[in-house]
Amino acid sequence: DLIGGTPDQNGRILLDILGGQKGPRRDVVLLNAAPAIVAAGKTRTLQDGIHVAAESIDSGAALEKLNRLRAMTHRP
Repeated sequence: DLIGGTPDQNGRILLDILGGQKGPRRDVVLLNAAPAIVAAGKTRTLQDGIHVAAESIDSGAALEKLNRLRAMTHRP
């Protein structure tokens, strides 16, 4: 379930996760995001970092950020 694929397939996987799809891939995203959130000083613990990352995905904020980045770089 964790194996990626082509760039297009990986992009679709990312959009699925940011769109709310749950499962092992989302879990890996949360585990990878948590240390960055802690390092940025947004939380003090990895558990809190996981919670912040999950809230960002669940609220749609993470997908909105990606869409803004795509618009700024004119990427479809």
